[in-house]
Amino acid sequence: MESNAAIPRRKENRMPSTPAFYSINEYKKPEGKRVHHNNSACPPGRDIPQNERRPSTGGNRLCEDCKRLNNAGK
Repeated sequence: MESNAAIPRRKENRMPSTPAFYSINEYKKPEGKRVHHNNSACPPGRDIPQNERRPSTGGNRLCEDCKRLNNAGK
């Protein structure tokens, strides 16, 4: 039996993502404190000037704010 009822579309939870980057100043921190960012809504990540950003993770762990935002789908 065919139904003409519209199929509800699934709402996508898309976080504001950005390609992974880190600050050139991360090397000044102890190795365990160095982070990279991948969420454009992350306040510490937004505070890093474009000219101080380097593409990639730099081998650093993900920033806790980015992780929290990503997990919340924000």
